[in-house]
Amino acid sequence: MSQHSVKFVCVWIILCAFGCVQQKVEEPTRSVEISLQAVDTSVVGVPVKIIDELAAAKAIVPLASSEDLPTGIPEASYGAFFKALRPVDGSDTSTTDHNGKAVINRLRAQHFIVGCDGRHLWVAAASETRDRKLQLGHENSGGQHALDVLVVQPAVLRALTAATLESIRGGRFDQARRIARCARSRVLLTEVDRAEATALLAQAEQAMQQKDYDTAARLAARADTESPNQPQTKELLQKIMVEYGGELRVFTGDKGAVTTVAYSPDGKSVLSGGEDQTLTLWDATSGKEVRTFTGHQGAVTSVAFSPDGRMALSGSSDSTLRLWEVASGHELHATESLGWKVTSVAFSPDGKFVVSAADDNQVKLWALPKMERVRAFAGHSWRVTSVAFSPDGNFSLTGSEDDSLKLWDVAKGQEVRSFRNGLADVTCVAFSPDGRFGLSGSRDKAVKLWNLASGRVVQQFDGHSQPVRSVAFTHDGRFAVSASEDGTIKVWDLGTGKEFRTFRGHTAAVTSVAVSPDGHNLASSSTDGSVRIWQLPHPVWPILEEARK
Repeated sequence: MSQHSVKFVCVWIILCAFGCVQQKVEEPTRSVEISLQAVDTSVVGVPVKIIDELAAAKAIVPLASSEDLPTGIPEASYGAFFKALRPVDGSDTSTTDHNGKAVINRLRAQHFIVGCDGRHLWVAAASETRDRKLQLGHENSGGQHALDVLVVQPAVLRALTAATLESIRGGRFDQARRIARCARSRVLLTEVDRAEATALLAQAEQAMQQKDYDTAARLAARADTESPNQPQTKELLQKIMVEYGGELRVFTGDKGAVTTVAYSPDGKSVLSGGEDQTLTLWDATSGKEVRTFTGHQGAVTSVAFSPDGRMALSGSSDSTLRLWEVASGHELHATESLGWKVTSVAFSPDGKFVVSAADDNQVKLWALPKMERVRAFAGHSWRVTSVAFSPDGNFSLTGSEDDSLKLWDVAKGQEVRSFRNGLADVTCVAFSPDGRFGLSGSRDKAVKLWNLASGRVVQQFDGHSQPVRSVAFTHDGRFAVSASEDGTIKVWDLGTGKEFRTFRGHTAAVTSVAVSPDGHNLASSSTDGSVRIWQLPHPVWPILEEARK
């Protein structure tokens, strides 16, 4: 038996024992003159009843079952509550005379006097009688006062406790919680939470067996909220995380929209950039901000790590590229104004070159470490939105608002092939790990897989409800990831051509997504001002890397 259950049983026994004692000790009957007072109403002809604890219990329980009583019995329910009160045996309902008084006979100390005219409710314990008189004024009126007086009575508490347990057994947890709140019992409320958590957990486990992971995750999270830190719930949540993935942590600190995100090669850090004109380095495990890189005079549009992780590159709407030392945050080099907004940047696999895309319809190749311009790739007829290096460093893939993708020979600066994307702007591109395929996202909400040798679309993935802003491959090339202005991140199974998983959590457009070096996690940025880390479902993790472990 749990500690909560032991406490609950103890309280129940004490209440029952106390109730028995109360029933055995009775005062002799007597006659009392009752007077009612109210500032804003006549008290003439007000019905008055003598009741006991049982009568109060039978009237309070149905009321507490049907509505919450945080501030007592509501005025709209005064009449119904008073009507439900059954007078003690041998007494009748009295009525106040023209002086607001009534004589009550056969009154015992354990009785209660209740008066009600529809607008006011008076309640007092008969034990308050002095010299055979009892005056009920403002301090004895109101729905809150009525509960203050009656709810603490053992018979009422026993009835509320029994009603709470009955509601729990019937799975009516909201009702049980209302009754427990009326009883003002934290023990009862804890029992309701525990019981509901148990029921939610059972439903979550059933959903898990049916592979309905979204439902299982939602129910298990609710169970953890109702009754936190229960081992069985934590175990199920961890199982869901492994099989289905989910949000691990949220980084907040950027001021304004976050437009771009990248993982460091060792997976220990995440770099983001945004409209606040800064880059922020985060500890990927703790979510703590490590340092900030300042220098841009416009929004940061794209960031990338060098292959060795020692440098970072950024492009900005201020028309410059900047190279940074990651360890110190110092700026190493910056280009002069290029005259056009920089939209995308990337490092070559050997770390000797970087490429940039811009609104001038061109892609430029730069030599490190001094950021010297080598050549420009010209061929797009509208702004270039995205650029990526092939895994071997020999080719570059670009996407443009001229509705095309282009494959370039980096050494020659020549266009190898052009891919027409219908009438939709290409917003983002990525190379597959083997360099044979390209991935694109576009303003028409579609994600497309291209055969780079033939120039044909191999697969098209439809599911986003808004333009796609970022795409990436998992490290063994079996899955693709896309981020959209609809606030979601989707994982696509390239083998089946079907959507495998959708991550929801961002409250605005998702602007960028990056896969961690071990292939287990994702980092995403959003115009909601946050960077989030997600765990990918276990089936998505790279097969070869997992096999080596």
